[in-house]
Amino acid sequence: MNGSNNNGRPDCGDLLYAVQMYGFVLDEARLFLDTHPQDQTALEYYSKYGELYRDAVAKYESSCGPLTANSPVSTMGGRWRWIDGGWPWNGPNE
Repeated sequence: MNGSNNNGRPDCGDLLYAVQMYGFVLDEARLFLDTHPQDQTALEYYSKYGELYRDAVAKYESSCGPLTANSPVSTMGGRWRWIDGGWPWNGPNE
């Protein structure tokens, strides 16, 4: 991950990678919690990574646009922003 692109803005690919990484961690922790619902260490882990995931989504959306059509930033500025720019699953040059 290189951090930022040539104009000083965060690289959307790097930010999306962080969202995906934390999302994967949460999925795995959820699976563990399905069979160990009282495990306090797992609950704390899930809570910690849930916060990191939400922060990563907020950083991505503030710099690169909405990740989903249901995202609050989809309607920021009084217009439908979901269609602005490239799609999140496309690379930075598409």
